[in-house]
Amino acid sequence: MYRSIHRSAAQIVLPLVLLVAPVFIPIYHFEFDIPTLLTVVSLVFAILVGFFIAAATTNYLRLQSLIADEDSALISMFRLGKVVQPSIAPKLRQAIDDYATHALDFELSEYVEKTKDQFNALTSLLDHISPKGNREMELLGNIQDKEDLVIRTRQEITLVSRKVVTGLHWTVLISLDALLVFLLLSLRNGDLILSLIVGMLSASVYLVLVLLHEIDSNAFLEEMLAYQDTQMVFEAIGTMKYLPEMALENKRVTKPKEDYRLGALKGNSEFVEREIKIIHGA
Repeated sequence: MYRSIHRSAAQIVLPLVLLVAPVFIPIYHFEFDIPTLLTVVSLVFAILVGFFIAAATTNYLRLQSLIADEDSALISMFRLGKVVQPSIAPKLRQAIDDYATHALDFELSEYVEKTKDQFNALTSLLDHISPKGNREMELLGNIQDKEDLVIRTRQEITLVSRKVVTGLHWTVLISLDALLVFLLLSLRNGDLILSLIVGMLSASVYLVLVLLHEIDSNAFLEEMLAYQDTQMVFEAIGTMKYLPEMALENKRVTKPKEDYRLGALKGNSEFVEREIKIIHGA
């Protein structure tokens, strides 16, 4: 809930404040050359923001591929496992479901660490599959390939899910942003149109930082892919859709029309208990 409020304030309220502020803030001017200084500050800001957005976008695009690869591998594991050893299908379904649901409970940057137990349980089950014929033995090799793919994917996710922009970088970017807005405000002459133009520019440079934060924090990816793509895993293995409570509270996803499972984490950082309940769709 609080995250949703903060996000609404960052994306709607503050830009509106910056848009109308130049109309009400008292006019001020300086004796030195404002346009030249504004050009220098704008250039430095554009170079830094462009670099960080490019780096964050690269990680963002790679994460898309990694999540899709992991989900497709989980689906393949289940389908191949049913053929190799049909009797193991119920346990395999439960193991994949446990892993996938726990993965959704945490942020992309931390879910690999938080789901080690569930993943180890899944790989242990896969390692004990016993094929009976030559065809099943060949398919077992495919299962092992998918298992290796998920292991590599998890390793890479721990790297590319890390934030590119550090606290020091944000300090520099926010300082340049504030300086840009301050210099832009000094260009006003009392004309309403010019004040609105300054307001639009001020809101725009602020929203550029919001965009960078959304990409760097993987918020876009979690909304567009992480929650939605994993639902295909549940559909493939024959279990009900699952969503963490925080995803709905933060409005990252919309409520499904059909019945679904809702998970809520309770406890502290050392001991986390999960409660799952069935929600009936509209």
